[in-house]
Amino acid sequence: MDRAMMVRRLKHLGGFEGNRKEFRPWSDLPVDVLNIIAERLDFIEQLYFRLVCKNWRQSQVVPLYKNLPWLMEHSWTYDDKNVNSECRFHLPTDNRSHVTCNKLRREELNDLHGAVICASRFGWLLLQKSTLSFFYNPYSKSIIKLPDLDIGFNRSTFSSVPTSPDCVCFAIQSSKSSSKMWLSTCQPGDRKWSSTVNFVGPKKAVEDVVYSNGTFYCVFSEGALGAFCVADSDWSLLTDVDLIPGEMFTSRAHMVESNGQLWLVCPSGSRCFKVFKFDWSEKTWDRTHALGCQALFLGCTSFSVSAEGETSGFAERIYYHRDTYSFYYSLETKQSYQCTFYPWITKPGPERIWIQPPEI
Repeated sequence: MDRAMMVRRLKHLGGFEGNRKEFRPWSDLPVDVLNIIAERLDFIEQLYFRLVCKNWRQSQVVPLYKNLPWLMEHSWTYDDKNVNSECRFHLPTDNRSHVTCNKLRREELNDLHGAVICASRFGWLLLQKSTLSFFYNPYSKSIIKLPDLDIGFNRSTFSSVPTSPDCVCFAIQSSKSSSKMWLSTCQPGDRKWSSTVNFVGPKKAVEDVVYSNGTFYCVFSEGALGAFCVADSDWSLLTDVDLIPGEMFTSRAHMVESNGQLWLVCPSGSRCFKVFKFDWSEKTWDRTHALGCQALFLGCTSFSVSAEGETSGFAERIYYHRDTYSFYYSLETKQSYQCTFYPWITKPGPERIWIQPPEI
């Protein structure tokens, strides 16, 4: 919905359509009137509503479950002129579907076609295609290109909002056939990645990587945990190599950072999970059967969400994708259920990720 369509809808909602006598400019509506109008809009429409002018940004409508991530589908499509990046957002609302499609029609996207999403943080995506890597914001449609990556990577992520001066991108490659590791870092605006192959790894495949308080943590098959300190570019292996039985890693394991704590979620069977919490004093992964007042969302980047107050019903749950559906696994019942707050059946083709909603 463009701004002109939004203004026409607002005129209809406000009851001024067809009235020749205009008492005051639309940009000068009282805040209480703005709130009444915004309450009739869904969250996507509220974003456009607040973009109309500076005064309209004063509306105070709070979206439902604002701390929960959205489910996003991403795919590359063609038209007569360009390659399009199509994003469809599914919001966590009960018995209502809110879907919008963003299409980018820019010639430079022709070179980016086919890139896959490697990480999702702060409403930004990190995508890679061969040696090409770039940031993409599906809300603002902004693109930030990065220098070509000169290593084949297994996992990558970034530390902060790509527009901030302290943003650091991190990529790692390791394998079970060699103890040699490749680590690379760069910042938006750099001419090249800073790469090193001098670090010795655990001779395991890297499962996941997260950032916390100046350090990128990498977890490998069977639980080995390594840390790369950004400030001094130093790598250290924090644990022994074999901490968790290998059968826990027949499918990709996910690591989640939450308030300085590290959680490891390992698939166990088709729709079950085993959860481990890292013990910093003993440097081991301890099996746990409770998440506390939080929910975990598993994906290319996994999220921890506070589950208190209006979202207390999400506590002790792990949300994940399987086939064309979204499910959650309850640590209380030890069973999986099809989502009711993410009920959409997605197509087999597009990538599906969890993404943090934009800040209004």
